[in-house]
Amino acid sequence: MRLLLVLLLLAGCGDDDVRMPSDAGPDLGLVDGGADAPAPADAAPEDASDAGVCNCGFGSHSTRVYMMSQDAEIWSFDPATLEAAFVAGPVCDGDPPFSMAVDSDGIAWILSARSLSLRRVDVNDPGPCASSPYVRRNPDFGLFGMSFASRSASDFCSDLMVMTYDGEGPFEEGPGLGQIGRIDPESGDLTPVAPVDFDGGELTGTGDGRLFALAGTDPVKLVEYDRTTGALIETIPLDGFNKTNASALAFFAGDLYLFIEASPAGCEDCLQSTCPALVADCRADETCASHLQCMIDTAMFTDECGGEMPPELQDCVTRDCAICGLRPRERVSRVLRYDLDGDRSLVEVVEGLPIRVVGAAASPCVPTAPI
Repeated sequence: MRLLLVLLLLAGCGDDDVRMPSDAGPDLGLVDGGADAPAPADAAPEDASDAGVCNCGFGSHSTRVYMMSQDAEIWSFDPATLEAAFVAGPVCDGDPPFSMAVDSDGIAWILSARSLSLRRVDVNDPGPCASSPYVRRNPDFGLFGMSFASRSASDFCSDLMVMTYDGEGPFEEGPGLGQIGRIDPESGDLTPVAPVDFDGGELTGTGDGRLFALAGTDPVKLVEYDRTTGALIETIPLDGFNKTNASALAFFAGDLYLFIEASPAGCEDCLQSTCPALVADCRADETCASHLQCMIDTAMFTDECGGEMPPELQDCVTRDCAICGLRPRERVSRVLRYDLDGDRSLVEVVEGLPIRVVGAAASPCVPTAPI
C-alpha cells in the first residue's frame, strides 16, 4: 500500500472555467526546462527510422506530467517524487484554458475556453504560443478534453484524441451524449470516431496505444476506449468519488493520476467543532453522506447536491462553516493515484498542490510499464 504523501495542488477540464475569465498577471517566469532530462527506458530508439516508428523527443516530458492552472500557468508534476514545479506562464496571453495535451516532442497543445482555438508551446523551452494546424469546422467539437495517444503499441507516432463537452453546466452521462474524435497533428483535420455516453470527459493516452477517460456521474468512472474505433473496452466505477468543478487525468508508468479540487482547509475542523453530532449522524447514512460530501467538494447546493441533508446541517455547512463553501476559483487541487496495472487501488498521494488544475497531460513518451 503506497503511503499518502502531502504536498502543497486538472483534464482537464474545469466545468466552471468555461465562463470564468483569467485574472492572471503578466509575469512570464521560466523554470524547470529539463531539456537535458534522459528519455525513459521504454522510449523509442534514437534512430527510429530503422524501427519504423516515430522519434520520441528528448526532454522532461519523458519523465513528467504537465498541469495547466486556471490562470494559464504550466506546471510540472514528478510522479517519482510527487513534487510540483512552476514551468511558465501565464501562456498564450493568459487566455483561459480548458484542456491541454503534450505530444512526443514535448509540445503542449492548449485549448482556449473562450476562443476555442488550439495553440502550442514547448514545455522544455517555453516561449510565445504558436497556432496549431487545427481549425474548428465541425460545430459538434467546440470544447473537448484531449490527449495524445500512440497509434500502436510499438509506434510513437500519435494522434490527438478528443472527447466533446457542450459547455453547459456539469459533465453529464447518457446514451450518445458525446463523441470521441481524432485530430491529425500534421494536417489539423478532425475525424469523428464514435458516439459515447458522456458529455464531457478528461482524456489520457499512452505510448502503447491505450486511451482512457475520466467521465460520468453517480458514480464517476474511469473508462477505457479503443483508440481506433471508440469501442468501449472497460468501465471502472469510482464509488464515493466526486469529480468536483475542475478535474484532469494523466497516465504514467501503469498508473492513472487524477487531479481534482481539494476540500477547503479548515472545513472539517469547523464541522467537528460546530455541529459534530449532525455530521456524525449524516455520515452514518449513505445518502446524506453523499450529499454532504458533494456540497463540500463542489461548493454547490441543489436538490441533487445537499438537498437530502437535514436543514440544521445545511445551515451549519453553508452559514456557520462558510469556509466549506469556498468558491472553486479560490481552491487548489489534490492528486489521487489509481493503480491501473496493479491492485486497482485509488489512493490520495498529494493533499494540496499550489494551484487549481484545469488540465493535465502526459506525453506518449512517458513510461508505460510500472517502474
